[in-house]
Amino acid sequence: MLAREPVRLAVVLSAGGLRGAAHVGVLRRLIRDGIRIDAIVGVSAGAVIAAYYAAVGLDLEDLMADAETFSGRHLLTHSLNVHLGYRFDRALGRWCGVIPDRLRQLEAATFDRLHHGVQCLGIACHDRSAGRPRYFWTGCDRGARLIDIVKASASIPRLFPNVHVVCGQERYQLTDGGISDPVPLAFARCPAIGATHVIVSDCRWLGAAPPTDEKTVWIRPRMAGTGTLWAPHRGLMMAVRSGDAAVNGEVLGRIHGWFMHPERAL
Repeated sequence: MLAREPVRLAVVLSAGGLRGAAHVGVLRRLIRDGIRIDAIVGVSAGAVIAAYYAAVGLDLEDLMADAETFSGRHLLTHSLNVHLGYRFDRALGRWCGVIPDRLRQLEAATFDRLHHGVQCLGIACHDRSAGRPRYFWTGCDRGARLIDIVKASASIPRLFPNVHVVCGQERYQLTDGGISDPVPLAFARCPAIGATHVIVSDCRWLGAAPPTDEKTVWIRPRMAGTGTLWAPHRGLMMAVRSGDAAVNGEVLGRIHGWFMHPERAL
């Protein structure tokens, strides 16, 4: 008789710039279909979505409203504001869309106070000095603030500077996690996160889904009209809808099968 393995489900949210808005659609469809998410792992754009959903506690409707009004020019203006050291924040802040308000909310969030039933949050960054990924997760933030880790993970090279993070006696220069681990699947499976089954939402412009096992579902939303730093004039709702549509009946059938017959994936 086959042993039954408890399902611990993680969702991995990839890098992808503005294309990361599709992660909202993927999460929305999963939650609407009653899928229980135990852990979320994010990198770059995926780290932003993961943090605002799991750590800040925003509803997916809030994130969809952000997608409807957000544009690439907000990101570019915020980049200028950062490089100018916020000296002209009063003038530039109004042109940054929802970014200033959302960053204020992230200030109070932590890795340990999570929402929506999520038990573990993991974020991947790139360590500029070591030339390798650096991971942070619930129970092992090493004293680093969540807002600094999220900012670092989403620091698109040339648009945003490195983020200096102090972890105990160590200092790191961190930047866009998509440089060294744009789809942190192995991180989700490691003992730190402890996922037995993984759903990958892959919103990158380039790259193909690799061969996967029966415990992994790889979702690639189709977004011909959205790039890393540009989007249609209607905002990012097309990307959100693409993410929702990518979670089709076949995908949902496989995921529900894990909970109904987990022994089949052993």
